[in-house]
Amino acid sequence: MGLFDSPSHVLIILVVLVVLFGAARLPKAAKSMGEAMRIFKKESAKMHEEDSSTPQVQSWTPEQVAAPQPQVAPQVTPQASTQEQMAALQKQMDDLKQQMPPAPGTPPATQHTNQP
Repeated sequence: MGLFDSPSHVLIILVVLVVLFGAARLPKAAKSMGEAMRIFKKESAKMHEEDSSTPQVQSWTPEQVAAPQPQVAPQVTPQASTQEQMAALQKQMDDLKQQMPPAPGTPPATQHTNQP
């Protein structure tokens, strides 16, 4: 026998909810729950639309693979310039670390070599 099989069970649950939370809070709670469900449905629909709009993997035929491709000049990508910037910043940080005096109480930094 389930919880919502008879109307008396539903009525008892409603009375308990009204007593616990008060009559003024229940409509507000129901409204906020409805808004949350609406937002959830809208966002999930957007995700499904984005998934369907992404290009699918295309199968290649041997003729397409063997066809000569036109030569395109290499382009400078924003990622390459970002990597160059990161390398320059790393070099600056290394230079600053070498210029900083050691903190009091720490042994001086030594370089270890594998030469005898």
